Amino acid sequence: MMVRRQWLAAMTSVVAAMCFAGCASPRKVLLERTSSLVVYDLPAMEVMKAAEKVIADRGYDLLPSTDPYFLQTPWKVTGNFDLGARWSRLYVEGRVRADGRFSVRAYEMAATTFARTQSLPTLRYTGHGTVDDTPNATPAVLVGTEPAMQTRSARPNIRRLLELEWSILERINPDFAGSVKDQVDLYVAHAPQ
Repeated sequence: MMVRRQWLAAMTSVVAAMCFAGCASPRKVLLERTSSLVVYDLPAMEVMKAAEKVIADRGYDLLPSTDPYFLQTPWKVTGNFDLGARWSRLYVEGRVRADGRFSVRAYEMAATTFARTQSLPTLRYTGHGTVDDTPNATPAVLVGTEPAMQTRSARPNIRRLLELEWSILERINPDFAGSVKDQVDLYVAHAPQ
């Protein structure tokens, strides 16, 4: 009976440690959640230019867009095609609110491929013989396309990227971001354990 209780206590502590090891720090969560609620009282293009710079700092290029409030990147591949590669692209969407203020939402689409199961991104086969047989629906120069995932590859998933939204806030207003950090640090220091 005593051995069973010790084993149960040990397993409980291991499971708890594993659960908390994967969780983000409370500070990071609070900062990112704060940035997700920010509404800018600035010109929309000023906010979008800051978003462009943050995206460039992360090593992404931008695809052309007809919407000035929508940024998207081509696929960025990291890793090794022989062992496994991570494909990712970013989207930043700006919205003018009814009261004239501006909000930003950032997203990441990502997928993982393993051991050369992934063909390089190409246009999907349409059944037409040549490019001239299809209407011109893509840029003249192919900048980036969706990867055609094989069955053993993970399907692309999209998630909200709060850390990118925080980076945009920090670039636009570092003083406000600093005061938010101070308040979050104070809160985390005095939070019940």
